[in-house]
Amino acid sequence: MRTGFLIAFLIATPLLLVGCVSMALPRVPARLTAPAAAPALDGTGLASWETGRDALRQRFADEIYGEAPADEPARIVAHELIEAQAFGGLGRIEQYTLDLSGFETHLAVILPNAATAPVPTIILQMFCGNRTALGGREDIAPPAPGAHAPECDGNVQNVPVRMIFGRYIMEPPITDILAHGYALALVYPGDIVPDEADAAAERLVELVPDRPGGAIAAWAWVYSRVVDVLDGDDRFDDRRTAAWGHSRNGKAALLAGALDQRIDLVIAHQAGTGGTALTRTGVGESVEAITSTYPHWFAPAFAAWADNPEGIPIDQHQLIALLAPRPLLIGGGWRDQWSDPQSSFRAAQGASPIYRLYGSDGLSQTGLDDFDPGADIAMAMRPGLHGVQPADWENFLAFLDAHFATH
Repeated sequence: MRTGFLIAFLIATPLLLVGCVSMALPRVPARLTAPAAAPALDGTGLASWETGRDALRQRFADEIYGEAPADEPARIVAHELIEAQAFGGLGRIEQYTLDLSGFETHLAVILPNAATAPVPTIILQMFCGNRTALGGREDIAPPAPGAHAPECDGNVQNVPVRMIFGRYIMEPPITDILAHGYALALVYPGDIVPDEADAAAERLVELVPDRPGGAIAAWAWVYSRVVDVLDGDDRFDDRRTAAWGHSRNGKAALLAGALDQRIDLVIAHQAGTGGTALTRTGVGESVEAITSTYPHWFAPAFAAWADNPEGIPIDQHQLIALLAPRPLLIGGGWRDQWSDPQSSFRAAQGASPIYRLYGSDGLSQTGLDDFDPGADIAMAMRPGLHGVQPADWENFLAFLDAHFATH
């Protein structure tokens, strides 16, 4: 009886991890297969591009993401020291209580104790909140009631989730990150907009009463509110701030970078449809699938393209181009065809002409397996499916080191 229950639980658990999909799909080819042409953004000069960026951002709001909440700065309600010599003395843990447009969340910050100058920072949105991300510490605030998914409750559930989606799906390798000289800033966006359709719709109306958008736009806005806090503290280097996210959080990190110039680098891992992958493709998660399963993630206008994804007037290479010339790392798994790494590669190719306007080559690799951490747009692939594995963090840190030069 117990064995049967465990097997059923292991099968059901991937469905509980909202926004993540793990499917046994064929290996993605390292070299592009037809149609291989990338969308082009040639034929524009730098001044013309910069003049048109705000209009392009608005088109993404109109057609895909909806409006983000107003840029009202984060208000710090409380700030406390949790532990001065955490992780064997490597880091200092602090916690902020924040008011974001009337809604409370917590920001957990971990600074490397070895730092002698302002440090670069990685802002992370994790699936199960800050307490889980820091090993279940009782002195770290949990998510707001009703804000987290069932797989985040207790160690019994956490074990199969980690088995399926990787060692670091809930908890980043904090000691490794500190050893590389980075601070971490962890925030749980579900406190602001829960990842559940009815609750999200209600909260989005409160945040954007005139024209509520989707949850991804609100989660992207949460990244920016963390930047408000970091930029007000001279211990953090405001020229080296990275936004990191996996799956749905990767979509939000990418959008945050496109909307907020204060974000200096983006790591969008397996962000897929509505993230780094092109919409106008027949591979991977379709517009119909993503908008029917997660109707609260996007503006209603995006679902209107479900029957005609080829007709959508904008695509994700243009969103990537809005980052130019700031660095972007796109992560993928060789058997995660649902996230469509090949379309992400083509989107990166399509954005590269805008990077070249700024003197950058953009994407320099010729295939998905040619990871170049020094390039301003890079793709890093590893074996396996959807999730966050040790090999992913090796790639993330190599990319960060190449661009932020901490040691």
